[in-house]
Amino acid sequence: MGNLIVIRGNSGSGKTVTANALHEQLGENNLLIPQDYVRRTMLRVKDTPKNLSIDLIKEMALFGIKNCRYTIIEGILPASKYGQMLFEMIDQADQSFIYYYDLPFEETVKRHQEKMNPGFDEVDLAKWFRPHDLLQVTGERVIDPSLGQEAVVRKIMGDLAH
Repeated sequence: MGNLIVIRGNSGSGKTVTANALHEQLGENNLLIPQDYVRRTMLRVKDTPKNLSIDLIKEMALFGIKNCRYTIIEGILPASKYGQMLFEMIDQADQSFIYYYDLPFEETVKRHQEKMNPGFDEVDLAKWFRPHDLLQVTGERVIDPSLGQEAVVRKIMGDLAH
């Protein structure tokens, strides 16, 4: 069995860049599952309760946990919609590393504006924003605004090494 890494947070927080950097640094035999790609590109469904992407992410994660050293699930992943599935995946993995970007709205706006191709605006960010949407699981780690991108990746890589 493999290990699970979950990286959650509001839009614009930096979770996708972090997940991509981890995927690259971990090398072969790890699976990256980006919620946005599965939901918006593969399935083209809205982020409603019980949407199809929840089950597909679950099936992909089960495959990864069974066959890969690390499975990374990354996305906003609101606890109200994805929490139960994530709890099930945490129970399946040898070890789970759960991270939540707990940033104020203003910081997510600032980070979003630094993107090359933002694709949406501050009004959209406000609609999607969920403050302090923790899963409340043992060992869940909070990433605060004081940590830069490289520091977050180093922290997670350090956690994986212990």
